[in-house]
Amino acid sequence: MTSEGGADQAAFRARPLWAHVTTLAVALLVPAILIIAMLAQRWVQAEQARMEERTATLNAHAVEQIDRFLSGQIAMLRALATSPALETGDFARFDRQARELVSPKGVAIVLHDRDGRQYVNTRLPWGTPLPRVVLADDRAVRATGAPAISDLLPGTAAGAPRIAVTVPVRQDGAAAHLLSIILPASLFGELLSASGVAAPYSGSIADRTGLIIGRSVATETAAGRPLPGFETVQRKTGQWSGRNLTGTPVFGTHHRSDLSGWVVAIGVEQAALQAPLVTSLMVLAPVILGLGVVALVAPVLVGRRILLAKALLSQAAADLSQGVRLQTPVTPIREVNEVGAVLAQTSAILHRQADALRKSNADLEERIAERTRALVEQEVVLRQKKALLDATLANMDQGVLLIDAEGIVQLCNERAVDLLGLPPAHRHSRPAFADLVAWQDARGEFGDARPESAPWLRLRGDLLSAPPVYERTRPNGTVLEVRTVRLAEGGAIRTFSDVTERKRRELAVLEANRVAEAARCQAEAASAAKTEFLATMSHEIRTPLNGVIGYADLLVREGDLPPAQRRSAERIQEAGQALLTVVSDILDFSKIEAGQIDLDPQPFAPAALADNAVSIVRTAADAKRLTVAVEADAGLVPRLVGDQNRLRQVLLNLLNNAIKFTPSGRVTLRLASTPLADGHHALRAAVADTGIGIPAERHAQLFQRFSQVDGSIQRRFGGTGLGLAISRRLIETMGGEIGVESRPGEGSTFWFSVVLAEATAAAAARERGAAPPLERPARVLLVEDSPINQDIARAILERRGHRVTVVADGAEAVSAVQAEPHDVVLMDVQMPGMDGVTATRHIRELETPVSRLPIVALTANVLPQQVAQFRAAGMDDHIGKPFRPDELLAMVERWSTARPGASPARPPADAA
Repeated sequence: MTSEGGADQAAFRARPLWAHVTTLAVALLVPAILIIAMLAQRWVQAEQARMEERTATLNAHAVEQIDRFLSGQIAMLRALATSPALETGDFARFDRQARELVSPKGVAIVLHDRDGRQYVNTRLPWGTPLPRVVLADDRAVRATGAPAISDLLPGTAAGAPRIAVTVPVRQDGAAAHLLSIILPASLFGELLSASGVAAPYSGSIADRTGLIIGRSVATETAAGRPLPGFETVQRKTGQWSGRNLTGTPVFGTHHRSDLSGWVVAIGVEQAALQAPLVTSLMVLAPVILGLGVVALVAPVLVGRRILLAKALLSQAAADLSQGVRLQTPVTPIREVNEVGAVLAQTSAILHRQADALRKSNADLEERIAERTRALVEQEVVLRQKKALLDATLANMDQGVLLIDAEGIVQLCNERAVDLLGLPPAHRHSRPAFADLVAWQDARGEFGDARPESAPWLRLRGDLLSAPPVYERTRPNGTVLEVRTVRLAEGGAIRTFSDVTERKRRELAVLEANRVAEAARCQAEAASAAKTEFLATMSHEIRTPLNGVIGYADLLVREGDLPPAQRRSAERIQEAGQALLTVVSDILDFSKIEAGQIDLDPQPFAPAALADNAVSIVRTAADAKRLTVAVEADAGLVPRLVGDQNRLRQVLLNLLNNAIKFTPSGRVTLRLASTPLADGHHALRAAVADTGIGIPAERHAQLFQRFSQVDGSIQRRFGGTGLGLAISRRLIETMGGEIGVESRPGEGSTFWFSVVLAEATAAAAARERGAAPPLERPARVLLVEDSPINQDIARAILERRGHRVTVVADGAEAVSAVQAEPHDVVLMDVQMPGMDGVTATRHIRELETPVSRLPIVALTANVLPQQVAQFRAAGMDDHIGKPFRPDELLAMVERWSTARPGASPARPPADAA
C-alpha cells in the first residue's frame, strides 16, 4: 500500500503545466467577475444619487433666480415711487418715466389710489379713460406698508394669466397711492428655463394656493392648473414621487420661497434615473466575456513562453561549447535570463582576452609607424612655419621692426616701410635703429622733437625710457600708434598702426556724447514731471478710495446686515478693489519703467503661496461656476528664497486673466521645480484654462503695456492691459522668463520660470520666529485730517482692542505726544496747517524717550521717492492708503511691541 500511495503522489505532482495554469485562471476569474458586479452596482447607485442631488440643486438655484427677479421688480417700483413727478402730481411725466422702464412684452405698470382709481396704466395709451382696479393684495399693502406679491391672477379676454407686484407710494408718512407692475405668468416659465432647467428635468412654479404660474415647458397650457403633489408640501423643502402634468413618472423636489411664498418644484423623469442600470448591464456583458477569453488564452501563452525560454537556454549552451560569442538571451522568465546572462558574461571574458593579445601586437606596430611619420612631418612643418611667417609679415596691417640687443634692425616688413616712409632698401640692409631715427629726423618726421629731448626716439641704452604705447602724428597728417615690447634676451619689437580713422571716430563720439548728455537732461526733466503727476494723481485717487473700501469693509464685517444690503456692500468693496488694482498697476508699471522695483527675498513655501493665490480668486471663480485647482509636482522643493509678494502678484494676474476669459470649465495652477547646481532650483508655474484661447498672431502683443487681445469697441472683458506687462517686467527683474501657449477655442496656458535658492534650515527658523505675540493693547495716536479716514482707522483699531487718540493736524500731534505716552503714531502727510513730515521732524527734536517714539506714515503717497523722503524725515515705516484692516493691525502691533526708536526684528534673507 505504501508503494501505491507513493505512485499516486508522484502522479499528482506530475500533472501537466496546462492544468496548473487553468486552475489559477479560474481562481482569478470568478472573484474578478464578482468585484466588477459590485462596482457596477455602486456606480448605478452613485449616478442615481447624483441626479437626485442635481434636482435639488436646480430647485434651489431656480428659487434664487425667481427671488432675485422679484426683488429687482420691487426695487424698481420703490425707486419709481420716489419720483418727483408723484410729489408734484405730474402723472403725464410719471407715465413717460414708467414706460421707459417697461421693456418685456405684456408687462405693465399701474398707479392707482386707495379706492382703485387708476392714474397711470402703461398697457394703455396716455389719456385713455382708465377703469377702477382693485388687486387682492392692495389692502395688505396699505395696512403693512410692505410690498406684496400676488397669487396667479386669472386671464381675461384682454390677456393671459398674470402676476402683480405692489408697493405703496408714501406721501406725508401715509400710503397715498399704490404702484403695481403686472407680469405675464409665462415670464416665470422662461425664468425657469433660463436658470438651467432642461430635459430630462422639468420644473413648475405654483402660487400659495397651489395653482401653476409657469412651467419650464408648455407653460401656456400649464398656467392655472393645480400642481401635482402640492398637498404634500408641508415644509420649506421636500421630495415627491408621482406623475407630472403630462402623466410621466417623475422624482421631484419642492422649495418654498421666503419672499413670495410660492413653491418651485423640479422633477426628473424616472426613466432617466434607471438609465445608469441599463448602461452598467451593457458595459458588464463585454467585460465578463473578455475575462473569460483571457482565462482561456492565458494558459496557452504561458506554456509557449516557458518552452521558448528552455529552447533559447539550450541553444546558448551549445554555442558556448563551440566558441561562438553569446548575446544575453531575452525571455519572459527572469531565472532563465539570469542563467543566460552568466553564460554570455563567460563568453565575453574569453573573447576579451583574445582581443587584448591581438591589440597589443597592433599597438607595437602602430607606434613604430607613427614615430617614422613624425620625423618626416617635423621637417615639413619647419619649412611651412618659415613660409607662413614670411606671408604673415607681408600681409600684416601693422608695421613691424625687430631690434636686437645691439640696436640692429633684424626685421622690417613692407607695412613698416610704407607707414614710416622709409627707403625700400631698409627692408634687407639691417641698418642700426639710431640711423633710422636720424634719417627720419632729417626729413622732419618728428617736428620740434629731438632724440635728445625725447628719449623714446632712441632704443639703444635704457629700454625703460621708451613708453610701451604712444601716438605721434606724421607731417602728412597720418596718426601712428607705436607699441614697444621688450624682449627678455635684450632688444625689442616695435609695431606701428595707422589709427587716423579711429581718432576721427573718437572725436565724432565725443561730439555725440555731448548731444546725448543734453538729451538726457531733457529726459530727466520730463521724467520728474511725470513722477510729480503720478504722485499727485495717486494721492487724489487713493484718499477717497480709502473711504470707499474702508466703509464697505466695515459694513461687510457687520454680521447683522440684511442679505440685500450685504450684497450691495460687497459689490462696493469689489468695485473699490478693482479701482485700486488699476491705480496700483499704473504705479507699478511706472516704477518698473523707472527701474525702482526693489525685490525683498524671504524664505517661503511655493505650495502655500499657490494655495493662497487660488483662495484669493476662488470667489470670482465660484461666481462663474468654474473649478479652480492646484497641482503640485511630487518633487516640488518645500521652501525657497524669493520675493513671494511679487510672485503672488504675478500669479494673481495670471489667475484673474484665466477666470476672466473662461466662461465655463476649469482653471488649473501647476507647480514644479527642477534642482540645479549650488543649491538652486528652477521654479516653474503654469496657469491653464479652458477658455476662449488666443490666436497665434496675437501672442506677441500680450505682454506689451496697454495691450489686450479684445481691442474692439465692446471690450467685453475690460482691464487696463498692464497686468501681463507688469508680470513680464517682474519676472525678468528676477532673472526668469514668461510665456504663453494657446490656440483659439482650446484654452490657454500662461507660464513663468525663475531660478531661486533653496531656503536653509536656519532661514526657515528665523522666519517662524519673526512675529512676536501681542502682549497688551497699544496706545495709538492717529494724526489724520479726514473725518472719513479717522472713522475707518479708529473702528479697525478699537475693534481689535487698541486705544486710539485722534488729532487733526501736525501741531496737535506734537502737543499730544508730549501730553501723554503713546506706543506708536500713525501720521498722515498732507494736512492743513503743519504737515506730517514737519511734525515728524519736530517730534524727533524733542527729548528722549518721546523723540524715539515709532512713527508710521499713513498716506496715499506711495511712490518710492516719496517713501524715501518720509524715512529721511525720521519716519520708521510706511503704509499706503487704501489699507487693508489686517495690514494696518499688523503694522501697529509690530511697532508697538518694539523698543522706542528701534526697528522691529525682521527675518534676514537667506544668504544662499
